[in-house]
Amino acid sequence: MEKSLFTDTDIIFQTLSYATRLLASEKKLDQLIDNALDILSDFGHSNKVEFIILETKNKHEAILAGLLENGLISRLNKKINIKDSTLEEIIIRKRPEIVTSDSQTKIYLPLIGSGNNAIGILVLHVRDQKKLGSIELRSLIILTTLIAVSLEYAQSARLAMFDSLTGLYIRRQMDIRLQEELHRIKRYGGTLALCMIDIDHFKKVNDTYGHLFGDKVLIELAQLIRNTIRANLDVPCRFGGEEFMIILPNSDASNAYEMTDRLRQLCEKHPFTYKDQTIHVTFSAGVAATKSPDISQKEFISRVDAMLYKAKEEGRNKVCVRKEE
Repeated sequence: MEKSLFTDTDIIFQTLSYATRLLASEKKLDQLIDNALDILSDFGHSNKVEFIILETKNKHEAILAGLLENGLISRLNKKINIKDSTLEEIIIRKRPEIVTSDSQTKIYLPLIGSGNNAIGILVLHVRDQKKLGSIELRSLIILTTLIAVSLEYAQSARLAMFDSLTGLYIRRQMDIRLQEELHRIKRYGGTLALCMIDIDHFKKVNDTYGHLFGDKVLIELAQLIRNTIRANLDVPCRFGGEEFMIILPNSDASNAYEMTDRLRQLCEKHPFTYKDQTIHVTFSAGVAATKSPDISQKEFISRVDAMLYKAKEEGRNKVCVRKEE
């Protein structure tokens, strides 16, 4: 039997090198979380790993962003309260700790970002602590440092693409995606539809109930939009203020109108609630579609904007659509 040229230590560091490259190259937050959970499960001999991200607005709250349990990964995005908990204590101390209680061992690995600020924490539920030697533990520390750097990078990249309040694409990203779709129909043909939404009397909502209630309306309408559009195909954007834009590839005016009016009806019936107060909100919308290979982005937006203006002129809470040309 041939003797291996590599020791167990060599294999561990080869694997660590691969894991490092995998994590460092990932700028999408969801994929980073998946990769980190999978890698930490292997290195920590753990059948349960929690990926927790700290909230920036409330130091006592965090998001359980991802969970690996028995080989299955779930992206929970569940809010948790960490006040007066072990998690809070370890985050304050900013150092890894192993805690054993009731025959259960947990490894707490705080994620420390730039400026020596805690930005999250990883929790490994260890199957067999005897398998964790000094090399494995040191490897976990290295991985934790890398995950913290990658998490900050992924969050920064996300802020550059998505609106921080609604989670929809920002205006600049909308311009990029719309231009890409216009180039597509110019090269390959097909149809493209555009929908512009404006919340009716939104200033009155802010003036009457306050801007925090107004923010809640924007957040929940954004979620209604995400729930209504075609996942991984339509592109929802916050166009500015209380205006939203949806890019609908391979959609004609009729289909775009149908989707938008279905969304309008959902919004009209939806109870927007904040601090025991509930209101109902409507929106007006314009829809346009094109097959033209020569239409400019400015002209396309102008067409849908004209339909939105028409919907408002005709009494609001309405969708007006421009006939295809």
